[in-house]
Amino acid sequence: MNRTWLRLALAAIGTVTLLSGCRGTTPTGATTTFPSPAPAPSTSATLLPSPSPTSHKPSGPSTPPPWSTGPVKVVHQPAVPPVPVLAHIQTAAHPAEGYDRIVFDFDQALPGYSVRYVSQVRADPSDKIVSVPGRRFLLIVVTPAQAHQNDGTVTVSGTHRLDLPMMRGYAVVGDYEGYVSIAIGLDDVVGYRVGELPQRIYLDVAA
Repeated sequence: MNRTWLRLALAAIGTVTLLSGCRGTTPTGATTTFPSPAPAPSTSATLLPSPSPTSHKPSGPSTPPPWSTGPVKVVHQPAVPPVPVLAHIQTAAHPAEGYDRIVFDFDQALPGYSVRYVSQVRADPSDKIVSVPGRRFLLIVVTPAQAHQNDGTVTVSGTHRLDLPMMRGYAVVGDYEGYVSIAIGLDDVVGYRVGELPQRIYLDVAA
């Protein structure tokens, strides 16, 4: 064999041996397999149920009546007898809400009612002038109603002085033939509203 070819053959064998002994070298044509990455942890959150809304029982009408200075009339026609009896009258100041309130309690179904400003307070049926604390006056008349029991016992009567921001007093000025009249004395002509609760009529005046 020619010496030149012998040298070339020996050189090629040495090169192959050197390559096969190198660390970290991937043989030609081999496929490198990398481990698959671990799956990412789930990021979905468990939603807590929303708290149920708290239920509040309203203490009055869901829609308050409008304020006014003009006359108001509401008609109710309860079956009579028995005639609704005005059993109690209550008053209170509500300074945080900005009004004074008077409440008329009945022992039966509610009667109809009318409310209006009057320049003078007169008794029904005598028509005599009645003195009521205050400088301006609202008159509320309820019917069919009475301010006494069937045996004649009076349930509400007289003139009552008040020390509220706007209400100065009230007086029962009529209990005659199914009509009960109550005058309310105020410091001034102000807006009022009248509404209903179970077996009650209430009247608010702006304070």
